[in-house]
Amino acid sequence: MAEIDTTAPRTVALADGAPLVVRPAAVADAPAVAVIERALALAGDGMVVAVDQVRDATAEAHRIDAMYRGWSAGDASMIAVAALAGEVVAHASLRQLAPARCRHVGVLAIGVAATARRRGVAAALLGYLVDHAAAWGLVRLELTVRADNAPAQALYRRLGFVVEATRARFVRLDDGRYVDDLVMVRFLPAIT
Repeated sequence: MAEIDTTAPRTVALADGAPLVVRPAAVADAPAVAVIERALALAGDGMVVAVDQVRDATAEAHRIDAMYRGWSAGDASMIAVAALAGEVVAHASLRQLAPARCRHVGVLAIGVAATARRRGVAAALLGYLVDHAAAWGLVRLELTVRADNAPAQALYRRLGFVVEATRARFVRLDDGRYVDDLVMVRFLPAIT
């Protein structure tokens, strides 16, 4: 369990000077998270889930509530949100693996509303989760990204992630074409 409070909200000034607040998700954020996920699935870019597979607000609320119960049980998993002017514009998750021999591993995922892209929101949100993971003693962070999502890959590289593997023809698009999926990893020293 973390010896420092990695759950405190963090305010980051974006390149345009706008203040971005990054914090753990609250159950009240569930509708906004569901809206972002649905919009991303409808757009299709970078996503692997279809629209009918997106969690609704009730399912998101249950997932967020479970995160808080997990912390008290020693689980580092976190769902965080980023808000501009009080509006949630992005969310990300860190899922600590459960098997005893893999408890040092965290899996990241992120979703950013189209209106908030290319402003530093994703970097701030992922940075928050990386700091949280390090404080909880996680050593390996991993994420997956479609091979056709060059902007996301560039961001992850800037944050210290490297491509570990390619899952060939892993994603089948609606038009029948296949896209490779990349596994990217970053190793962390634990913070005590």
